[in-house]
Amino acid sequence: MDAINRQTMSTAVHEYQAIVDEGLNPQERAALATFGPDIRNARILDLGVGAGRTVTPLLALSQQYVGVDYMQEMVEHCRSKFPGVRFEKADARDMSVFPDSSFDLVFFSCNGICMVDHAGRLAILKEVSRVLRPGGTFVFSTCNRNSSQYEAGFRFPPFQSTRNPAAFLVRGSRFAAQTARRLRNRLRFRRHEVRTREYSILNDVCHHYSTMLYFIDMRQQPIQLESQGLTPVFQPYDLQGRPADEGCRDGTLAFVAKKPG
Repeated sequence: MDAINRQTMSTAVHEYQAIVDEGLNPQERAALATFGPDIRNARILDLGVGAGRTVTPLLALSQQYVGVDYMQEMVEHCRSKFPGVRFEKADARDMSVFPDSSFDLVFFSCNGICMVDHAGRLAILKEVSRVLRPGGTFVFSTCNRNSSQYEAGFRFPPFQSTRNPAAFLVRGSRFAAQTARRLRNRLRFRRHEVRTREYSILNDVCHHYSTMLYFIDMRQQPIQLESQGLTPVFQPYDLQGRPADEGCRDGTLAFVAKKPG
C-alpha cells in the first residue's frame, strides 16, 4: 500500500496545484471553528500539505505554522511557492523531528491519514497525540465506509459529448486512454484490498485507481482515537460543513479530537 501511494503522490504535485486557490472547504472551516478563538497565534502543524491548499488559510490564523509532507516533491514545491514559511519533509508515522507537546493544533486534510495501512494509521494517531500539548486539538478528514463511494463499482472517466468531429476525436481518445489506465490499475491493485469489521482498505478511484485508501465508519473512528490517547469531542462534519449522523453518505467526514489536558 505504501509503495503504491508513494509512487502516485510523487507525480501529483501539479494536479494538486490546480486546487490550491480553493482554500479550505466548508467541512474544514466548520471543524476548525470548534477550536474557538484560541486558534489565533496557536502553534499549527499542517500534515500532508501537498501543493499548499491549506497554507494561506492557516497562516491567516497563526504565523506559528509548520507544513509537513512525506514527499520531497511536495515540500520543494511549497518552499518555492511560500518563501519564508517553514516546511519539513517528515512522515506522520514518525515525527521525531518535533519534540513532545510542540503544537496546539494538528491539521490533516484531504484524507491524508487514509494513505497508510492500519498499523501506520495507529502510528499517526499516536504521534499526533505525542506532539500535541495537553488540551491540544486534532482536526482531520477520513474516508467514510458508509458512503456511496465505498460501495461503488468500477467507474469510467467523465466524457462530455460534442457535435464537433475534431473535438469528439480528441475527447474520445482521452476517454479511451484514461479508461485503459483505470482498468490496468484496477487489475494490478485490487488484490491488495482488505476488509475487516473495524476498517477496509480499497483500491479507490482517486488518480485513476492508482491509490489504496483506508475507510472507517462513524462508530469505529472514535474508538480508534481513544485507543491512541485522543478524545473525540465533536461529532463529524459532512462535506457541507454540517454535523453528520450515522446515515451520512458523503465520501469524506471531518473529525475533531482533543488530547486530554
